[in-house]
Amino acid sequence: VLCLTLFVAIGLLGAPRELAGVVGVAPAVLLLAIIAIAAWTSGLDQIFTGPNAERTALLGAAFLILPVALFALWFGYGPPEFADHGQNTLRYLTLIIDAASIAIGFVLVQDGLGEAGERTFSKLSLAMILIATPLYLVWAALLLESHRAALAGMPWARGPSIQWLMAMSDILLFFAGIATYLAGAFLALAFARVGWIGPRTAWALVGVTLVALVSLVLRGIEFPDPAIVFAEGYSIPGWIAGIPAVPWLIPCILGLILIRRAAVMSIRPPTPSA
Repeated sequence: VLCLTLFVAIGLLGAPRELAGVVGVAPAVLLLAIIAIAAWTSGLDQIFTGPNAERTALLGAAFLILPVALFALWFGYGPPEFADHGQNTLRYLTLIIDAASIAIGFVLVQDGLGEAGERTFSKLSLAMILIATPLYLVWAALLLESHRAALAGMPWARGPSIQWLMAMSDILLFFAGIATYLAGAFLALAFARVGWIGPRTAWALVGVTLVALVSLVLRGIEFPDPAIVFAEGYSIPGWIAGIPAVPWLIPCILGLILIRRAAVMSIRPPTPSA
């Protein structure tokens, strides 16, 4: 149920819908409530009752899945080019929260990995996310201010300066995406080294991450116009890999694995002493 509802939250970012009032808010609130209950009953409750050495990492898992859950807030918005300035103001405010949540999740999970004895890949993943997070925060803040200014009717929001702002934001987003993909790959390898996931699972996640990373690099720094992307089908992988939230999906999957692992460990009978 947790995986399904998170998938639904991602699906809500599709076609825009004209919704207002309770009709627009109720689905988002309901979906967030289901995600919270599903996460808690799937193993997140072990934060208070599980082994002390793993509670910190499990709390980090909650922060890793939070950004995807918050996509539910954008129900009916559609892509940024179809949303109004008020909706996009909320969108980029949420993305600021998301970027901070991912960083907190990595810090907490890295602490848990350190207690489990892994201090190489976990530190590399932490270093990468600490590079990515300020870039994401500045990127989202620039776009938040541009939509806020347009909503307030400020003259500069329609002048040449806005084009410069968009170009700068593309550069920040490009390098933030690269650093986040690397952070996810290193985190998967760290999980494998302490036995939290199997080697095959780790290398599958690393492989997906590297394909996305290469696609992003081949696309280039500038975020392309969707109309051009879909006219030239070969550029779609790079366009998808560069969508701001896509690099957070691998950390989200690893967070789900941690939650599931906590549930399994809680029902596994203790090993008899010799």
